[in-house]
This record gives sequence, C-alpha cells and structure tokens, in this order.
Amino acid sequence: MARQEQQDTDMGLDLDEDHVVLYPMQTEKQYAPTPDYSDYKESFASTSTPLVIDNGSWQCRAGWATEDRPRLIFDNQIAKFRDRKANISNTFVGNDVYSDVLARSNARTAFDGTVMCNPEIMETVLDYIFIKLGIDAEEINHPLVMTEPVCVPLYNRNLMSELLFESYQVPSVTYGIDSLFSLYANDSERSRDGIVVSAGHHFSHIIPVSGGRVHMEHAKRISYGGVPASEYMLKLMQMKYPTFPVKMTTFQSETLFINHTYVAHDYLEELASYEDPEVFKTKDRVVQFPFVAPVIEEKSEEEQAKLAAKRKEQGRRLQEQAAKARLEKLIQREQDLEQYMALKNSRTTLKKVEWMEQLKSMGLKEEADLDAAIKTTDAAIKRARNKELGIEEEEKEPPTFPLLSVPDEELSEADRKEKKKQRLLKASYDARMRAKAAKAEEAAHQEELARLEAEKREKEPQKWLAEMHAKRQELVDKIKAKKQLRQQLSDRRSHASQLRMKSIAALASDSPPPKRRRKGQDEDTFGQDDEDWMVYREISRDDDSEDEEEATLLNDYEQQLLKHDPNFHEEHTMNAYTPKNSFLHYYANGLGPYDPAVGLSLAQTYQLHVNVERIRVPEALFQPGIIGLDQTGLIETIQDVLKRFDAQARQRLVQNVLVTGGVAQVPGLIDRLNNSIRSILPYSPDKKTYEVRAARDCLLDAWKGAAMVARDSRRMQRIAVTRQEYEEYGGSYIKEHELGNVQVTA
Repeated sequence: MARQEQQDTDMGLDLDEDHVVLYPMQTEKQYAPTPDYSDYKESFASTSTPLVIDNGSWQCRAGWATEDRPRLIFDNQIAKFRDRKANISNTFVGNDVYSDVLARSNARTAFDGTVMCNPEIMETVLDYIFIKLGIDAEEINHPLVMTEPVCVPLYNRNLMSELLFESYQVPSVTYGIDSLFSLYANDSERSRDGIVVSAGHHFSHIIPVSGGRVHMEHAKRISYGGVPASEYMLKLMQMKYPTFPVKMTTFQSETLFINHTYVAHDYLEELASYEDPEVFKTKDRVVQFPFVAPVIEEKSEEEQAKLAAKRKEQGRRLQEQAAKARLEKLIQREQDLEQYMALKNSRTTLKKVEWMEQLKSMGLKEEADLDAAIKTTDAAIKRARNKELGIEEEEKEPPTFPLLSVPDEELSEADRKEKKKQRLLKASYDARMRAKAAKAEEAAHQEELARLEAEKREKEPQKWLAEMHAKRQELVDKIKAKKQLRQQLSDRRSHASQLRMKSIAALASDSPPPKRRRKGQDEDTFGQDDEDWMVYREISRDDDSEDEEEATLLNDYEQQLLKHDPNFHEEHTMNAYTPKNSFLHYYANGLGPYDPAVGLSLAQTYQLHVNVERIRVPEALFQPGIIGLDQTGLIETIQDVLKRFDAQARQRLVQNVLVTGGVAQVPGLIDRLNNSIRSILPYSPDKKTYEVRAARDCLLDAWKGAAMVARDSRRMQRIAVTRQEYEEYGGSYIKEHELGNVQVTA
C-alpha cells in the first residue's frame, strides 16, 4: 500500500484525509510523434553495426546495437484507409495512429496473439523503422538481431525470414527469445542457471535455464497477461456499472490495470479487510470520467423582480377567472331553482300527465326527487352567497327524522318511501356518532397511556429504557424473521416453501392423506407443475396492513429512544440498515453521500470506484480459475517446472528467479512470489535458498540484452543465420543457442 501511495505522489495527485483521490480518466492515448534521425550516413552507413529490433506484439523497439537505448519505441500497429473526400490513401504506423480518428478505428496488428502471421503489415512496420532510422538504401546491409516468442511455429518464422532476406536483403538474422535476452541483460554471468518468469502482453511464460541451456521441453505457459487482464477489468467494470453513461474503452481499462492494481500479499485476508470502512477508505480509488455540466443561467435582481411581478399578475388573473366561474355557477343554480319552483307551483294547475312529462324532461323521476333538488340547490346557493360575503356557516343542527315515529298505516305510499329513506339516514348518522365517540374515547385512552408512560419514565428512567429496548428488539427480531420467511417461501427449493406447498395440497384434496403412504397408492403430484406454483404464490401473499402497523410501532419506539436515550443515535435505527449502507453500495458508490436522484452531484454519475478489482484482476495470475481459465496458477506452475529437475539443479534454478515483462511492474508481485515460492521449497536452515528479483527495466531489458549479444562479434558468427544458409536450408532454419528457441524438424 505504501508503494501505491508513493506512486500516487509521483503522479502529482495529493491524498486527502480519507486517502481518496479523484483520478482523471484519459479518453484516448496521447499522440507523441516519433522523431526522425538523420545521422545514418555520417555514423552508420559505412559500418556493419547490427540493428536490434524487439518485435513485441504490444510495442516495437528498434535501434543500433552500439547505443544504450532503442531509438524507436512505438505501438506495433498500422492503419490503412482511403479518404474518400480527398481521394487519398493514408497509412499510419505506430503512435501516429492516435493522431487521426479514422486511423484509430482502422488500426491493425501483424500478430495473432504473440505470433507474427501477417507479413504485409510487418513489412509496413519494418519500412517505418528503416525510414525513421534514416536508412534510404535499397538493401539493409546491417546484421539484424530480432526477438521472437517462445516456441514460434516454423511456418511463421519462415514468413519472417523470407521477408527479411528477400525484401530487404539483410546479410544475417539472429533470433532470440525476449525474456531470455532480458535475463542476459540483468546479469550475463548468472544467465546460465535460473527461471525466467515472463509476464507479457498476452501470455505468461515460465522458462527454465540450466547449465547454460534452455529447456524448452519443460517450459510452461499461462494464458494470462496484460491483454486478458485489461479485458477482465473491462468486464468487471461493465458488470459493476451496467448503466454507466459513458462507454468504457479497452484503453481505459488498460489504464486502470496499469495505474491502480496491485498484488495482495494474502488475497483472502486482503479481501476481508475491504469490509472495514476505515481500510476501504484507504484503498478505494475514484476515477472521474469527463462530463459536461449543465449551464445554469443566473438572473439579475431586476430580472427576478420582473419574474415575480409576472407571477403575481398571473395569480391575480387566475383568481379573477375563478371568481367569474363561481359567479356563473351561482347564476346557473339560481336559474335552476327558479325552474324547479315554477314546476312545483304548476302542480295544481297542470294535469298530472303533463306535469310528469315536464318533470321527466328535467331529469327527475318523481315529486320527491323534485323536492330534494330544490333543497340541495337552495343550500348550495346559500353557501355560495355566504362565501362571497365572508359569512361563516352556522353549526349544523342534528338532523330530525319525524316519520320514524309514525305508524306505516297512517302514511301514504310516498311517505312510506320517505320513512324508509329516513331510517337509512338515521342508521348512518348513528354510526357516525358512535365512531366519533369511539375516536374521542380512544384519544382519551391514548392520552392517559402517554401520561402513565411519562410518569413511569420520570420515576424509573433506567427500567423504562430497558423495557423500551426490549420491546424494540423483540419487534425487530419479529420483522427480520418475517422477511427471512418471506424470502424462503419465494424459493421453490426451500424447506419452508415445500412444507407450505404440502399443506396447501392437503387442504385442496377431497380426502385426507393417509398417515403412511403404501406402495401402489397414487402419489401426490401437486407442485410438479408451474401452474400449481402460480396458485401457491397467489395464496401465499400476505396482507401488508400488519407490516405497516409493526413499522409504525417500531418507529414510535425508536423516536422515544432517540429523544430520551443519549446512547441511542440515528445510525442505530432500523432505517439505518438500508442497502445504501451495505458493503455492496460502498463497493459501487463509495463511502461518501451518493444520491444522484436529488442532483447531489452530476460528477458522481460519471465516477468509477476501483477497489476490490485492484487485487482481483492481478490475482487471476495466481488463481486462473477466477476468470474461468482451466490452468494452474503461477506458483503451482513454477513448482511443476522444478519437479522436472533433480535436487541440485532445483537449488541452482531457485537462486535466480527473474521476473520480466510489462505485467511484472504491478506492485506487490515480487513480494508475493517471494512468500509463495518459500512454501513450495523444502525446509533449509540456510536463509539464502532462493532469490526472486525483478528486471532492472522490465520493458527495455529485452532490447538491451539483444544489443549486448549483437555487440559480441564471436557469438554473432556462431548463432546468426546468414543469407547463404537461408537459401540452403530454408526460412524456418535457426541456429540453437542459449538465448533462443530450439530447432524442430517437421
């Protein structure tokens, strides 16, 4: 962790009090043009200085063997496309690909994994190298030292040799394995015995070197490197943030892997430590993606005053419209009342048939409906007038029901109907009065209980608090048990769900099931069909009213404890245990406040929290099963390689374990290997039984080692394949040496 914080300081990012840093996310690689060199004619044209090319599947490094560093370092890719508007064919190589949008989308590489399989693209890359180095001759009159992957197929080596000898007429080519060149560059004297752990761009290789000879028959490969790690990081982020507003690119996931991951000393122990909020603060990394904040226009005081006046004017107009509508409605009701009264008065002058027709034309059925309409309309008119005049309505007198005391024999048919209606009205009125009285009685009872509770709290506060905590805990346990039972009942395979299903099946059966089922009796198949479970789900739905009452009661208990118990705080309440306070919420959104729904911060919506992934992605190198890879981990593979040698050879091998490659730069890898290799070695009282070390420059040591070999003229004469040998033996021919592949005959 200290190494990571030191790395953060080197990047110019200051850690705050919570050790949380907002890392800006780059959207694409920065374009840095490769410089041109024009000193070829003065310095190298008349010499036979070897050219060294570290032809990696990720980066290509090229330069002269007499120099300390390669002159060219660029991404090993090209982009060819045709600009239809300008009618021009464009070709971009290396880092120049990032200078154009169309070039980035058309980028291709000559490699399939680590093996070169496209000589056309490779030829373009070699042209680029020679042009940038200033070589303008038709032939390349310099010996060439080139790296190649472990166990390269003969066909692919033949393609490369044919390209170099036929197209460029090079005098000789020397092939060697990049990781073995790195071993030679770190300590040429110790390169005769050791194990090289090459954590490369696509794969990781374990290569044993014993007695100055590479034992390729014992070399092992793990299909995990920089590219699978970046892809795994991308998948984890996509699963963690399925609705992220920005599409994450492979370059961004590669940046997360390079800058923010580290190898845990003990993976399970480190993973468990993330559950501690204080530890989580120190290890959570917040990556801020770019976003465009909405522009909020601030208005001047004059504009705000104008808007306030405008809103006030709109309110006045609405009030006028409402008053006008009320007046029109009042006039309409007065007109309706006049029509009702005129129809009432014409009852004695018109014939009954004519009067009934007029009554029906107004939408009324009988005279009682007319009386009710007159009464209702007159009451509405009085209320409207009183409201306009500001007169408060008098309290309503209790309704009277005079017809209930009159026998039915003394009433007419219309009065009997009215009596029936009054009886219903009286029953409804009595029910309301009883409910009102019960409500008042319940309010008085609750006041009395509250008074007694207050007296008890004042007399014996400690006892009251203990009882209140006990009541709350009992209710909390009850609610949790219900939630757990509800979850079990929703699962077909749970024991509780099966028992309830059997009970429902027994109740649905016409005959009770026998106590003991005998052979030959019909078996109960209820529950084997999905339709039966749909019926079960309908039956098992509980009423939510009881849950609401329990939640209300629990809230009442907690409010009293918050008020009277100084040791009971808001975080102790039931509502505090929400998903927003769970580890899964911290895992995705961090420990700080997060609520984009209320507009807390738009920036939070564009943030990635990289925490568990920091150790999970590199851990796949030790446990490939994490990503579903059916291979042994790095330590088990090293152990398997060591078992293939005798005890003395094993002792020499473990005393020189070199880790190289781009993935070797992940912090904590060397420490993890040191501790893990100790566990696979036999006990020895000598403390210096093994040594694990990282390459001095994990990226450039392969080129530097190849340059050291190229400067040794005697070794070059022994291991280089000349043009005459190529023409005689073919393109797949190589000379075996301690830093290269072995010759395999078809």
